[in-house]
Amino acid sequence: MNAIDRLERRIRGWTRAIAIVGLLGLLVISISTMVDVLLRWIANAPIKGLNDINVLAVVIVIAACLPLVVAERQNITIKFLGSAVGPRASLWLDAFGSLALLVYVAAVGWQLAVYTQELAQAGRTTWLLLLPVTPSWILATVLVLLCVPIQAVVFAVDVVRAATGTPPPAERGHDAGAGAAL
Repeated sequence: MNAIDRLERRIRGWTRAIAIVGLLGLLVISISTMVDVLLRWIANAPIKGLNDINVLAVVIVIAACLPLVVAERQNITIKFLGSAVGPRASLWLDAFGSLALLVYVAAVGWQLAVYTQELAQAGRTTWLLLLPVTPSWILATVLVLLCVPIQAVVFAVDVVRAATGTPPPAERGHDAGAGAAL
């Protein structure tokens, strides 16, 4: 196993941990929503402000899953052109797709940073509890920006694979962890 493979494995490990925390957050949101619905139905007593908290949490939960998606290359890909042009050209198309995703993730992260700064300057709060929304958006922005160096590593790996003609691990007959369930 070379250094790049070890780096990819490490990245997948800690992005998996981040995603698990995000999924636990989603579980808490789901349970609290079910409790709120039951309280509304049984006692006509909803949990006041739950929607304010859930709105802030959902932003973080979604962003927490993105680094794993990027690290494990679970984004949508179109393979029909690659299979038509041959394996070597297909590797270069993969590298081009990685570059395009790197540019896209950087642009989204940049725009999230701008949006988060605007929220902070405006002093935005939730509607009922008047909780500041900026901390949630800062964390979500950091998680999205974390995708940039992860995708840079994925792009570098794809360029090396294309230059050497080395197929991805799954195509060499063993799974490197891509697509593994949490």
